[in-house]
Amino acid sequence: MNGQEKVIFTKEELAKRVKVPAIVEQDLKRIISERLEQCGLYFRVFSRIKTASSMAHKFEMKEYGGDRKIQDLVGVRINLYFDDDMDICKNIMEHTFDVLGWSTSERSEEEFKPAKLNGVFRLPEYLKDEISSDTWEMSIDDTFEIQIKTMFFEGWHEIEHDMRYKGEELWSHYPGFSRYLNSILATLELCDKSMVTLFEDLGHALYKSGRWSDMIKSHFRLKLGEASLYPEVEELLNKDQEQVDSLAKRIYKTRKSVLVDQLLKRSRKIPINVNTIIALLNDSQFHDSRLTAIFKERDVYNDGREDSLAESRHCEMRPLTRHTVFQMCTQVDGSRLKTDQPISNELIFEQAADYIYRWIVQRYGGLFKDMPQETTTYHADVLAYHVNVKFDREKHTMNMHVRHMDLEVGGRIWYSEACLEIDGQDRVMLKLCNGYAEPQKEHHFVQDSAGIFFSYPGYYKSITDNIGIFNGIECMNRRRILKEEQIPVLKAALENTERTFPIVVIISKEDKDGMMDEDWLCQFRVSDFTRTVWRYAHVFTCYENVGKKLLEVLGVCSKEENQKEIPRLYIFWPDGDFDDFGEEDVKNCSFGRHLEARGDARTYDIVRGGQAFYHKIVTDLRDWNVSAHMWEGFKLEIMTEIPG
Repeated sequence: MNGQEKVIFTKEELAKRVKVPAIVEQDLKRIISERLEQCGLYFRVFSRIKTASSMAHKFEMKEYGGDRKIQDLVGVRINLYFDDDMDICKNIMEHTFDVLGWSTSERSEEEFKPAKLNGVFRLPEYLKDEISSDTWEMSIDDTFEIQIKTMFFEGWHEIEHDMRYKGEELWSHYPGFSRYLNSILATLELCDKSMVTLFEDLGHALYKSGRWSDMIKSHFRLKLGEASLYPEVEELLNKDQEQVDSLAKRIYKTRKSVLVDQLLKRSRKIPINVNTIIALLNDSQFHDSRLTAIFKERDVYNDGREDSLAESRHCEMRPLTRHTVFQMCTQVDGSRLKTDQPISNELIFEQAADYIYRWIVQRYGGLFKDMPQETTTYHADVLAYHVNVKFDREKHTMNMHVRHMDLEVGGRIWYSEACLEIDGQDRVMLKLCNGYAEPQKEHHFVQDSAGIFFSYPGYYKSITDNIGIFNGIECMNRRRILKEEQIPVLKAALENTERTFPIVVIISKEDKDGMMDEDWLCQFRVSDFTRTVWRYAHVFTCYENVGKKLLEVLGVCSKEENQKEIPRLYIFWPDGDFDDFGEEDVKNCSFGRHLEARGDARTYDIVRGGQAFYHKIVTDLRDWNVSAHMWEGFKLEIMTEIPG
């Protein structure tokens, strides 16, 4: 390393100092997609931001330091459907970003590897400014990587990367299997080449048959609109066949890269169809006056623009509908506050307000450079990003509303709003609502459930974890065993009309050793369940005798009925209703657990028994939270709310 000492950073150091906002990744992906769409290539684009764990592993395994730095903090992968588009795509990227260099897969005659190009590019300055400045002090370069490969090789690349590139020991003593894999890779390479050859041969046959539109589609292999070839152009191409260097022949002989280059030179995106393709080639290559006259009369580059679905859908405005993903109304009691100062409502209010404001600065400070670091009143807007904070230290009130656009789902706006105050009963009260708004979907029989996106904001987590809240009863993040003398306290909490937390009570029998027997819950895992739901539900466990006493006190069942009710799990909802479940409910439960919650696709993992019951109860608690009427919102001095 030219005398330079190798550097190593821990995962914790990297997570703390390297901050890459999602907008960096999304903007790079958007720019690349728009350029490729402009020329009609068939492609798919994926992206990722390197995780702290991945960077730490890379620092450990390789020699970094001095001039050698990690260059793929952000990575973009472009998968192409046609092998001959790789060089075209490479050229497009070089004209879009500042390229530092390319590397390619080196393959011998006896070896097969995926055909791919890796390019390193300088981050655009405005995106570099979004990344934390500490990043550049940690042997990380202000670059990003673009990897270009074909869809055929993409299908097996991850397996090959993990099982061959990272697992050479698997093959070291089994050359027969290695040769077998090589034969498969050779087949994939042949598929890439054969697909291009197939369409080229088909294009030649169509050219010979005088099917000009189909010939253009097969030869250039671009995403074309539905427009038909102008009759005047078709007539001209038919008549011109008698010429040695006919127009149709010149179109067929034009390389795809020449056409793509012309598409990219246009100052704005034009509809891509058989007419615009011929017009572009005529303007740049043929200069045939007959074609020029036809296309001028037709206004070819604007013809069909209004019918473009991609453009027309952006003009369609529909009212936004709000969907709550978390809400809460609770007292902040200071039970978890660690301080040498006397705990007062004023101190609790100040600490909670600081947590809320710091969360806003962390989320939106990169966009609004003038945002003060100390808790204060602040208002700023830029396009779909909005921050409004009204803070009165003397009156002990804080109202805030923030919102931003979803970087993955078009038309969706995320928002969070909160009200913090010392109320007339001398309590610090927190009201908050997290949610999103989007246009009402059409032609969808099933709408997305807001519960799928269940998510409380970071400031609520900070307040519950570090200050503490009281919701009918003190909130705790560990399982609680209910004792008989505590029954009146729990009864008071159940009867508290201001309670917004459901209360879960698990009643179990004693085993032969006198311990609480929870085998009937199978894989329910009470402690894990408590840690999962404690910020929006209370969880109590109790022995059979205490449980029976509780049920009698609450009037749930009489002494005569008690024997058959145990073991049970009860959920006491804030509206006074309750659900009860027995041993058979747990054993016979089946649940389709969501593995993927974003996008239109839904991926499920079917679980049964105690594990299924665990997910069912968690889902029931979350669904109640998002559907309850505990939050009515508030109005700031300027209109900030999204209409319901």
